[in-house]
Amino acid sequence: MNRGIALRVRGLVRSLAAPIDGPLLLIAVLLVLLSIGMMGSASPERLGSQLINVAVAIVVMRAVAQIPPQRLMHLAVPVYLAGLLLLIAVALFGDVSKGARRWLNLGFMRAQPSELMKIAMPLLLAWFFQKREAMPRLRDYGIAACLLLLPVGLIARQPDLGTSILVLAAGLYVIFFAGLSWKIMVGMAVSAMAAAPLAWNLLHDYQRSRIIT
Repeated sequence: MNRGIALRVRGLVRSLAAPIDGPLLLIAVLLVLLSIGMMGSASPERLGSQLINVAVAIVVMRAVAQIPPQRLMHLAVPVYLAGLLLLIAVALFGDVSKGARRWLNLGFMRAQPSELMKIAMPLLLAWFFQKREAMPRLRDYGIAACLLLLPVGLIARQPDLGTSILVLAAGLYVIFFAGLSWKIMVGMAVSAMAAAPLAWNLLHDYQRSRIIT
């Protein structure tokens, strides 16, 4: 029994110590250093807690990176549905702070479900198109668009323009790499530009100022 546990621990340590992609590691380190520098200049009193968060995030990232993609695929639908239900709960019962309803009080902690969608959305769409790898049809892209726009709309309604754009971009990248036709992409871009004046009028004043500045 003890030997089996020791072997498992040894295997985990070896996997965590496995070689890391050099360029990817360099980009991640530069982004972390940039964020720490900005945090240190903006809120020096929070720098210590931010460093702890970074250390924990690195350990979690490394551990999650060892999970086989096939196992992650099994989590795609449950994680997406959980995130979607939490977003609906935020719209109905979420806490209002600074004019936005983004947080959900779970009793023991406050959660922001929109952050979960940054992971759940590309994971679900990757699972969806993996099931249709042979030849995705136009109907499949339509279903994928609905799966994407539903959480994006709930997040934008909070309102949270930045996170909704990030979730939208993450989903569109997956749809693009799934083989979406350039003609459809150009049509979507033209439609987006045509709808831009209407979307601008729907934005809040602080969102317009952020875009302008």
